[in-house]
Amino acid sequence: MVNAVLSNAVQYADSKQLDLKLLFHHHNENVEQYRNGIEKATEKVVQFLSERQAPFSGITPEELKPLFDGISLEETPLSLDETLEELQAVYLDHAVAFHLPKYAAHLNCPVVIPSLIAEQILSAINSSLDTWDQSAGGTLIEQKIIEWTAERIGFLSGDGVFTSGGSQSNLMATLLMRDHFMHTKLKHNVTFKGLPNGLSSPKIFCSEHSHFSLKKSASLLGLGEDAVIGVPTDQYFRMDIGVLEELIKREVEQGNHPIGIVATAGTTDYGSIDPIPEMAQIACKYDIWLHVDAAVGGGLLLSDRYRYLIDGIELADSVTVDYHKTYFQTVSCSAFVVKRPETLHLISYHADYLNPKEQRDTGIPNQVDKSLQTTRRFDALKVWTTLRMMGRMQLGHYYDKTLELTKAAAALIEAHPSFELLNPPVLHSLVFRFKIDGFDNEDWGHINLQIRKALLRCGSAVIAGTKNNGDTYLKFTVLNPMATEADFEKILALIEAKGKMILFEQA
Repeated sequence: MVNAVLSNAVQYADSKQLDLKLLFHHHNENVEQYRNGIEKATEKVVQFLSERQAPFSGITPEELKPLFDGISLEETPLSLDETLEELQAVYLDHAVAFHLPKYAAHLNCPVVIPSLIAEQILSAINSSLDTWDQSAGGTLIEQKIIEWTAERIGFLSGDGVFTSGGSQSNLMATLLMRDHFMHTKLKHNVTFKGLPNGLSSPKIFCSEHSHFSLKKSASLLGLGEDAVIGVPTDQYFRMDIGVLEELIKREVEQGNHPIGIVATAGTTDYGSIDPIPEMAQIACKYDIWLHVDAAVGGGLLLSDRYRYLIDGIELADSVTVDYHKTYFQTVSCSAFVVKRPETLHLISYHADYLNPKEQRDTGIPNQVDKSLQTTRRFDALKVWTTLRMMGRMQLGHYYDKTLELTKAAAALIEAHPSFELLNPPVLHSLVFRFKIDGFDNEDWGHINLQIRKALLRCGSAVIAGTKNNGDTYLKFTVLNPMATEADFEKILALIEAKGKMILFEQA
């Protein structure tokens, strides 16, 4: 029966000039087809990278959707050339170009060539990083990158696992906070019994500007969003340590259970870094978990010049690092790292067909023992290849350039009479707005919202937006080491021109 199915599949593929035997065994014709397909796809990518002049086409969903409405996935398959041409029309012509210097919106970095090379290898080989018998060699590469990251953090014997991104890493941190508290303080096995009845609310403390994934994680874990208490910040958008301890004391007095503190090393909007050493002291005082969300600030681990900004990170119990933000890697590429490897056993599950418990005693390394996922991409290969081909020093140089460029862009905004800068340049984010003196009754929030929409529509520059105290602001996220100060002068000129046009149209 199986042979008949394979035979029919191959006959069908041959009849459509789509030889799929590469799925079943090596064949010279299949190798040539693979090479030809990769070469033509690469040509399309090179065309995108070299010929695009603006970061976005400006197309709207309403304008692009009719192209998709005219496509039936039940039609006769297309040839490779036809498929790529169709892809050009529905995707490549409009894909946002993160590599261009006038893209300064979200935490999307341009990617280095070694990461692209590794992406090709890991996709073709298709290893799954859950068990040794699916990823021999790959398992040890992932463990080596985790070990290297832990050493850069300052953990003496850390461990961890690659994740899909910062949100999953923060979910793992929240899960360990909960389960560690339940197991050590209440002697309650929450894994089997769930949350105990009559338990006063567990509480997690983080900055009011921390990532939304913390509340989402608390909700998913049955703690509820109310379990996450946002601590007010100072004028530099860093957690107020005095208020933190007051809030912890208040919850204890009310009979609730503080289970963890999250320090944000690089808030999404302001790039602010919470005072990690002081937060570590408070976590130690109350004997609760300290997690550092360094999804943004984790790039500081590459830098010799700016590493001091996250001093104290070695005092954490766990850390989130996103390589696909500040290590110039393709999405997805992130990690969750813990100081004490044994804490990961709290989330271990064992299946007889996959990772039986006795394998742990024999020393067979199964990364699924540490992960919320089962099947997982071999994303560690990208960081491995990058470090082997470029080295930490070169990556650190690129990273340092982005921080220096952020400072230069901040100086341009502060010196410009048409702009107000809201936050100091700490990492990669600058929040500001277009505002001209003498127009005191204007709705500047609405005007700045219209500026961003107008820029996105024309596609000449792509910037982000956010809100502060309910007012709309514009935002630069600076992650391109190839950009220059002149590029930001041009973006600011575009913003000013759009702003004045909107302003005087309303007059």
